[in-house]
Amino acid sequence: MSKVAIAKCHQYELELVKSQIAKTLNFLGGLESLIPKDSKVFIKMNCLGPFPPFMAITTNPIFVKAVIQLVKTRTENIIIGDNPALKDLIHVMKKNGIYDAIMDENVTIFNGKNQISISNPQAKIYNRFEVSQEMMDVDVLISLPKMKTHSLTYVSLAQKNFFGTIYGMSKGSWHMKASNPLQFGEALNDLYGAILKTMAGKKIIHILDGIVGLEGDGPSTAGHPKIAEVIMASEDAISLDRVAIEIMHLDNSRAFINHIAVERGFGEGNLKKIEILGEPLSAFSDLQFAPPGNSLSQFGLKILKIKPLRNFVLEHPLIDHQKCLKCGECTRICPPKAMTIQPGKFPALKMSLCIRCWCCAEVCPQNAIKKSKRPLTGRLVLKSRL
Repeated sequence: MSKVAIAKCHQYELELVKSQIAKTLNFLGGLESLIPKDSKVFIKMNCLGPFPPFMAITTNPIFVKAVIQLVKTRTENIIIGDNPALKDLIHVMKKNGIYDAIMDENVTIFNGKNQISISNPQAKIYNRFEVSQEMMDVDVLISLPKMKTHSLTYVSLAQKNFFGTIYGMSKGSWHMKASNPLQFGEALNDLYGAILKTMAGKKIIHILDGIVGLEGDGPSTAGHPKIAEVIMASEDAISLDRVAIEIMHLDNSRAFINHIAVERGFGEGNLKKIEILGEPLSAFSDLQFAPPGNSLSQFGLKILKIKPLRNFVLEHPLIDHQKCLKCGECTRICPPKAMTIQPGKFPALKMSLCIRCWCCAEVCPQNAIKKSKRPLTGRLVLKSRL
């Protein structure tokens, strides 16, 4: 059976976090079996953007430091990093507090620009990927996702964290080729399959930071911090995500990326076939994450395969002029160039080009991009299937 280990942790205090992470890893066989002595390890964080720790958007610096110290008991050959969409990694890490934690531990920060091509012969959308070489050229890959909801993918957990293997702005082009949520889910699974193939015979360990997560219209500034007091670990991202969705008390039927992964045989999604170790699910019976607004059912996701329907059934981005800094970050990331900006003016949206990927909202530093109301047609068509 696939194994998912769970521990409770009520605050970001270094020794407490370290002991609770160690507890989850002990359920999986312990550091000795997970990390060979003197092996080469990459620690892949969630560094979405330059957001401070209290916003709960990125992996907490205390969590990162605790993992580094644990890994150091097995090896000093550690590289760490992520691929933010727009900003330089060092700038991002300084803003979210991770840089100081890494400097304290004297760990190598990766370059990210050095690419390696990996492939997935059974792909549905993409069969070849250019990813950061240093993430793959290791003995052990440790992923530190954040427990978050997501406006496009419903949740952002262990599997979604691997989108960060793609360097910077290269991520945006994915949304053009995979321009509806189901296609994007297939593309993410194409990538995950390529990573599993590349890392065959090596170790991948997922350690989820859910001490404080993010709920609502995540994964960025539109979401809201949510105290969850949970740390999770597994060697199977799909099982971890399935159990996390249960802990968050979200609707598993809407976690379409996880369902695609299960269909492709990338991991276990049946709770009855997942061995839950440590804290039982009942320990989180009072926890309830708010889902992203107007999330779609399987019926709604299939409807969006018909591109012309988007403008009639879906919300679109709205600029809050009271919050907008006119920085233009939204226009830089927008894959179809639907969002544009003129000097000194607010961004403008050409709605017919918008693919509703919500990349603009994801990178906005001010939470100045909101969802419009769902059009009347969308409310009528999707209401009975929501």
